[in-house]
Amino acid sequence: MIRKSFLKNANYISAAYYFSKVVFLFDLEPSDFVEKRRMVNAKTARIIVILAALTISSSPCMAEDAAAAPKAEQNNIDTPAVAADAAEVEEDADQLDEAAEDAAPQEEAEQTAIQPEKTSKGLTEEWIQKTKHPVSWLKWGADLRAREEYLTNPQYNEADEDKHHQRYRFRVWADVMPTEYFSFGTRAMYVLRNFIDPKASREWESGEVMFDNLYATLEPKDSNWRLRIGRQELLDMGQNWIVQDGTTRDGSRTTFFDGARFTWKFPDEENTLEAVYLYQCAKSDAWLPPIDMQKSRQYLAEDDIQGGMLLLRNKHFENTTLDGLVIYKHEYPGDLASSIYGDSVTMQPQVTVKWNDNWSMVGRAALQVGKRNDRNFLAYGGDAKVTYSFQDVVNSKLWVGFEYLSGDKGGNGTDNGFDPLWGRYPRISEIMAYTRVDSGRACDYTNMYSPYIGYSMEPWENVRFAGTYRPMFAPENPLGGDARHSANSSFKGHLIYGIAEYSFTKHIKTHAVIESIIPGNFYTPDYRATALFIRGQVFLTW
Repeated sequence: MIRKSFLKNANYISAAYYFSKVVFLFDLEPSDFVEKRRMVNAKTARIIVILAALTISSSPCMAEDAAAAPKAEQNNIDTPAVAADAAEVEEDADQLDEAAEDAAPQEEAEQTAIQPEKTSKGLTEEWIQKTKHPVSWLKWGADLRAREEYLTNPQYNEADEDKHHQRYRFRVWADVMPTEYFSFGTRAMYVLRNFIDPKASREWESGEVMFDNLYATLEPKDSNWRLRIGRQELLDMGQNWIVQDGTTRDGSRTTFFDGARFTWKFPDEENTLEAVYLYQCAKSDAWLPPIDMQKSRQYLAEDDIQGGMLLLRNKHFENTTLDGLVIYKHEYPGDLASSIYGDSVTMQPQVTVKWNDNWSMVGRAALQVGKRNDRNFLAYGGDAKVTYSFQDVVNSKLWVGFEYLSGDKGGNGTDNGFDPLWGRYPRISEIMAYTRVDSGRACDYTNMYSPYIGYSMEPWENVRFAGTYRPMFAPENPLGGDARHSANSSFKGHLIYGIAEYSFTKHIKTHAVIESIIPGNFYTPDYRATALFIRGQVFLTW
């Protein structure tokens, strides 16, 4: 039985090897790149083959061995804590999935994550978990995200050259727990890029090695508090409308914050207080210099930022979560033309309600005051979404929502342009991560109001389809009359988004994304070319 499974796995490994060769060699290039590509291909193919060999061990070919294993051994699965598997959860942060905006608080996420996987293959999955947790004081893991992306007209102008590239992000993480109340976590990250179009910039770019997580956690046993200090992520705060990506200029490569986070759970078990202090530097070498640093990618953000957050969460009412978030931010003058300086305070209440098995709602509003670039600053915004779950055989869901983000009128008066803070990631659009028509900043969600509607379904096991439509309007037109913006119009355009997801196993997930923005009369005729974004992705975890 074991020999039979081994032979089947050998076939899978061979197939993975030849598949990796095809993936890395299908693009024709000039001869001066061939040798460089061959060297990179050899190294990268080995890594992919190793990961494929590891992850494929949870495939159906091992089901026979699992069935033959004693029942007691099958049930003895050592599942790691959710904090150690944050690398697997982070993948969702970079997708435009509207459901991800309403992420559950961490304590709820942990209750879900620690349940044994329904599709575990007995000894096979048990072995995987044991290799990740070889001794009581150590957990580790790794992942590989491979993407191929195509983009046309990101500046809404037909003079734009098409962009076509591949990105391969490798990460390895470890949690060390010398005592029951103290732990140390770290994660190293490396990105390899292959620029295919435009041809003038065609080349392989070997990235730098960066530690995007490096923190110490103090949490006494049976206590109601936790302190984490160092480089960490805040994905589990449930505030990803304005708090998600601390490295707003770095794309999906990193999302960390440098600071300290204190969590206190009140004795009534209905209230939780989060206090965060952060000092975020624009340059990557300010705290932890990368290995083989790339000067072209040294700016992870536009400005050095010092600030703090207070989040109070209440769950007194059944199926209802009430959040109150206050953020203070001080931005220092930066080196880049797109940098902003000043002080601001943001106050954001948020409510999440599940009325019954069918109906749920999330809504939030924000008021911002302060000084920005020597101008008084007063901005506001809000977002509300209602979701209906059909509770049918394909788990279909329909949602409708409305979002408003105030815009700056321009001039020397009060600046009313909404500041998305650390919500500048592809929450609304993948294309807007590349667009610089309205400002010099990626995903600068401001000066916009838009209704939106979306639908998702799961017609087969491990398969999900989702799509959204969003017409966008501008409440203000501060650049009206220039070469890109019309004088009096307000319609920014149609945004159409679709995604198809498939999970082969817990360790192998894929998706395909297509998105289009059809610009409206807010822009001049020369800047109304349809923008298109296409992505294919494979995500492997160990």
